[in-house]
Amino acid sequence: MKKNQSFQMNAKKLTIACSILAASLSLGTSAFAFSDLKGHSAEAKINTLHKDGIINGVTSDKFAPKSKVTFAQGIQFIVSGLQLSPQTAGKASDYFDKVKDKAWYASAFVAAKQNGLSLDKTVDPNSTMTRAQFAHLLTQALQSKGNFPVTMMFANISDGSKLSTAEMNSLQILVNTHIVTLEKNNTFRPSEAVTRGEAAVWLFDAVKFAKEVIEPDGGTTAPSYNYETAVKLEKAADGVNKVTVTVSNLPHPGYGLSIDRIEFGKNKTAVIYYSVTQPDPGKSYAQVISAASVVTYLPEGYTATAQPVTGTAGSSVSSSSVQ
Repeated sequence: MKKNQSFQMNAKKLTIACSILAASLSLGTSAFAFSDLKGHSAEAKINTLHKDGIINGVTSDKFAPKSKVTFAQGIQFIVSGLQLSPQTAGKASDYFDKVKDKAWYASAFVAAKQNGLSLDKTVDPNSTMTRAQFAHLLTQALQSKGNFPVTMMFANISDGSKLSTAEMNSLQILVNTHIVTLEKNNTFRPSEAVTRGEAAVWLFDAVKFAKEVIEPDGGTTAPSYNYETAVKLEKAADGVNKVTVTVSNLPHPGYGLSIDRIEFGKNKTAVIYYSVTQPDPGKSYAQVISAASVVTYLPEGYTATAQPVTGTAGSSVSSSSVQ
């Protein structure tokens, strides 16, 4: 009888222990998942950002993907995601009128400002951030990480007239890097508030882009060559400039040019990397010094230089102008 009682007691203890273990495992699993994201298209991306310690929910288990993003939240997202660090000692009150030095987001505002993000001195951290504002600040944060290549195709944004020139420049970069996807009829809804779900998705893709594309040293510098290169900028349409890259002193008219990539840097600078294409071996060409040109497009406000890619003979002397 005693053995049976002992067995029953041990069995009961085992059941209780298993229940406690199951509960702890359940809590551990939900620590990196939000209950209000089940079935949401961005569920995996948001939970990954949370697991990586980049973003938090509004409560321990709620993310509120449809809620509007405040400047405090948005700046914290961007600074944490792209790992922006303060460049010098400083307090929030040194730069902003309404950001308290002891606020939970104060250090993020300092880091953002010191890394070149265009935050106004009077910014209200509790005010709502628009989609255009978040996109613009996200692009600036990416550019602060170093130069990066973009194959630039000018996107026709149907409600782009609501964007400033600087915001249009930033959005063109995000569209071309596939961080932002335009909606039906090429709309962006720039004046509407960005939601926490939208901001998190853009941030996830920007973080991925930074890790995979932007090199830690800010990009490599192309070696020196002997070709003479000129860059001419002309206004092509509202918000876009036509860029003509011309290489002179080519051996003969059979040589041409192709653009490999465009790298965008700080202060609205762009480096256009080109290759000199080889002549058709089945044709003969007059042996006269020639020039070749190739055209691409940049958002308005950017200056441009051109460099040959590694392995192309020649050197680059670049200039830019807008007519």
